[in-house]
Amino acid sequence: MDFLKDDIKTVYFRCLAAAFGSAFISSVYGIVDMAMVGQYQGPNGTAALAIVSPVWNILYSMGLLVGIGGGVLFSTYKGMSGKDQNRSNEIFTAAFIGCIILSLAGWLMLIFFEEELLVIFGAEETLLPLAKEYLLPVKFVVPAFLFTQFLSAFLRNDKDPGLATTAVLCG
Repeated sequence: MDFLKDDIKTVYFRCLAAAFGSAFISSVYGIVDMAMVGQYQGPNGTAALAIVSPVWNILYSMGLLVGIGGGVLFSTYKGMSGKDQNRSNEIFTAAFIGCIILSLAGWLMLIFFEEELLVIFGAEETLLPLAKEYLLPVKFVVPAFLFTQFLSAFLRNDKDPGLATTAVLCG
């Protein structure tokens, strides 16, 4: 995929399809979660899930933050000729370390400040136990949330947006 030489319409729709696919799958996950929880837990379950939702959205966003920022710099240096290409490897490493740091920070926040976070996002006395129950599996996969988004952002810069969509689906 060459933005300067390829047909811009083809490149645009190829990238649009990949981005739409990733966003669509994430939306379907959210809808299915709400429907299943609402079916079995009722309104309290749906409310508790809505309280937990910002937590994983923040984790997801931290992975995107490091991945997109690092991916743009990575691509810039990768496209340069000469000695600056080695800089792209340094940028990937720095972004990877940044993702590890954010992952650990998110993990520690969930472990030590779980109740406070849930209250900030709207948990009341009646919903707090259910919200804690829903947050428990999220605690185990904090690094997976961040690294899935981090790596898929770098894959999008690898001239194959379909591969990034596949990575998000697998994640």
